Amino acid sequence: MTKPNEPTRQQTQEPIYDDDIIDEATAWHLKIKDESATQQDHQAFQVWLNAMPSHYQAYQEAVHLWQAVEAPARLLAIQSSPAKPTRVTERAWGWAAAALCVLGLLLSFELWREPGHWDHLMAATITAPGQTQHLQLTDGSTLLLDGNSAIKTDFKQTQRGLTLRRGRLWIDVAKDAQRPFLITAGDTLVHVVGTHFSVMRSGGQVTVTVAEGKVTVSDSTDRQAMLVGGQQITMQNGELGPISFVELPLALSWREERIVFDDAAMSEVVAQLERMLPGRLLLDTQAFDDVRLSGSFPANKPVALLDTLTNVFDITVHRLPGNIVWLRPSHTG
Repeated sequence: MTKPNEPTRQQTQEPIYDDDIIDEATAWHLKIKDESATQQDHQAFQVWLNAMPSHYQAYQEAVHLWQAVEAPARLLAIQSSPAKPTRVTERAWGWAAAALCVLGLLLSFELWREPGHWDHLMAATITAPGQTQHLQLTDGSTLLLDGNSAIKTDFKQTQRGLTLRRGRLWIDVAKDAQRPFLITAGDTLVHVVGTHFSVMRSGGQVTVTVAEGKVTVSDSTDRQAMLVGGQQITMQNGELGPISFVELPLALSWREERIVFDDAAMSEVVAQLERMLPGRLLLDTQAFDDVRLSGSFPANKPVALLDTLTNVFDITVHRLPGNIVWLRPSHTG
């Protein structure tokens, strides 16, 4: 005897491309999976399932999609939580269940698929993932925006201002002693008169790299640091880190449309991929603690970097609906 939630129609051969039918099938799958589903719900589902052959195929595709996104949804829940859990708790599974519902229902929702969508709405100038743009500002300063970046300028008589909402920029600031140039990136404030430097903002991290001149960097607690050519500083969640010396050709290789990694951790690789790819990229960083990458890659060809991860390391790349890329160890189930 067939169970109430067990499909009875033979699977058709042709795939279903009608989004409305897939959405309807997904809604039925969610409904009959719920513990509160009644016998009448299961009977109504069977009526819908048997109404036409395409419904069965749509239901099968909905089930396969749900199985594919469940694991990355749990991963998204962990990444979205304020503090990373040290053990599995009921609260952690609550986050996972919530994220699972959000992921299943919002796969085609623009704000979820494109994490920079809100920044783009609030910015005056944006770049698409994998594309750079040169700009000439009204004061004579020149600007290079990296892919997936968003900025807004605010020039006044007494000062020049620019807000980096996301992404990375290189700027050659025109000297003007009467109007200092201020760059805001989250809680970080960069103060200059005339110099060449780069600012990168990714989540709660801001990195400033100076090629020439002097730059003053302030954090959310008004602590300041003075940087000169060849120095770099990173702010994490609004707090200044130590000043370090860097190899400028390596740190600024993106200006030449090359991405150069020198024993880079996966977190750094993923941050770069997110500037090259549309949508979302998910992975469990703990699963790749031992992965380090060195090499040079074209900045506008993310597939070359993804191919290296799959061919050199034990990594599988899953492409899910809604511009979602999920990286996981190949040996896991």
